Order: sequence, then structure tokens, then C-alpha cells
Amino acid sequence: MHIQQEIRNLQKELAEIQKDQVILRLQPCRGDAEIMAKDIKYDELGKRAAILKDTIRDLTKKQQLLNFGPTTE
Repeated sequence: MHIQQEIRNLQKELAEIQKDQVILRLQPCRGDAEIMAKDIKYDELGKRAAILKDTIRDLTKKQQLLNFGPTTE
């Protein structure tokens, strides 16, 4: 199904973002400017991850409704 493929793609993107967050967290900083830049980048990744999680959740619900939607008898 199309929705399943979209969910898989978003999950892959989310995994990459989470990996980038871990790498970013472990990078050393040599001053306030680097710390601020790192924090900004980390926050941007966090916001993108939250959007992806919401989208994945919405698509999963949509898929469930399509698969097990209300039946009219």
C-alpha cells in the first residue's frame, strides 16, 4: 500500500535524524558560539523529529481506519 511505504520512508528519516542528534550531542565544543550553534541545530533536529513522529502516528491511524474502518450493514 502507498501509506505503508510512506510510513516506512518517514521512519527511516526519523531514524537518521535521531542518529544525527546522537552524533551532534557527542561533538565537543570550544566556546559559547559553538555551543549556541550546536544547540540551535539540535533543536531544529528535535522539531523535525517531532513533526515526523506526529505524521507517522497520523498515517498509522489513517491506515488502520482504511483497513478496519466502520462497516455499514
